[in-house]
Amino acid sequence: MSEIQTVLVTLQDALEHIKDVQTNVTKLNLESMTKLSEAIFDSDFELEEEGFVALQHQDILTQQLGATSELIEMISKHINEGSAEDLEKNISGSLEVAKAKKDAFSGNAFDHKHEDIVELF
Repeated sequence: MSEIQTVLVTLQDALEHIKDVQTNVTKLNLESMTKLSEAIFDSDFELEEEGFVALQHQDILTQQLGATSELIEMISKHINEGSAEDLEKNISGSLEVAKAKKDAFSGNAFDHKHEDIVELF
């Protein structure tokens, strides 16, 4: 195995570890969001707008982590295929998709260009 191949395998292992951590955080966030939502609605507690925004932000967090995991999968899929030029092209394409998803998922959470409030679930 060449030196560059060894580096790429190590990079792929690091990306897989990051994806695993993100998957665990996403699961915990979803579980937390679900339990919190159920507790709020089961208790007949009247949630103010700030509370709904906080739940929306948890939803956005889950979506962002999922989009990042998808990018890692796309990079890992192509990391050992073809030439360096092919790898760069595939990673660039995957990055553009990930950036578009980031913008689509972010809603008003980061004061972006979106006019409407992100709908929860």
